[in-house]
Amino acid sequence: VDELFREACRIAVEDGGFRMAWIAIIDRNVMEMVPVASVGVNAELLAAIKGRLSLRGGAPLEDNMAARAVIDKKTVVSNDLQSNPKVEFGRNHADYGIRSIAILPLIVSDEVVGVLALCVSESEFFHEEEMKLVTELAGDIAFAIDHIEKAEKLTYFAYYDVLTGLANRTLFLERL
Repeated sequence: VDELFREACRIAVEDGGFRMAWIAIIDRNVMEMVPVASVGVNAELLAAIKGRLSLRGGAPLEDNMAARAVIDKKTVVSNDLQSNPKVEFGRNHADYGIRSIAILPLIVSDEVVGVLALCVSESEFFHEEEMKLVTELAGDIAFAIDHIEKAEKLTYFAYYDVLTGLANRTLFLERL
């Protein structure tokens, strides 16, 4: 799965022409999004983003685009980060040449498992045609996540008993 995330970010930046791309996955134990892959994002900005990806009830969610994308299960776009006072990192992104950002939820089985953030240097970049393409990209990533998880479960169930978690006959004979 990590390789999928790294490649998706790399392709978005190198082939898609985006300035930055990052993916964060939801850790349900601590109710935070954890960045798992990024391309074009420097360590300072990633650390600033990482500290603000909380989904806990007391966190200020109204100015957090990623949290809104998760809660609403909808893409959140800002086509002018510098003049949008609701975007918490608007000034930080502007320092790195980012003018527009789209945060897309990664939805598997009607549940958001993470987000894909795509950043560009142009203002007013994300319009209908671009949104169709990036929404399809997010859907493809979510589809791949779902199939990778299912394949891992099938592999596990092929060698371990579902009820007890102990090695089954197939694994026993293979090891013997």
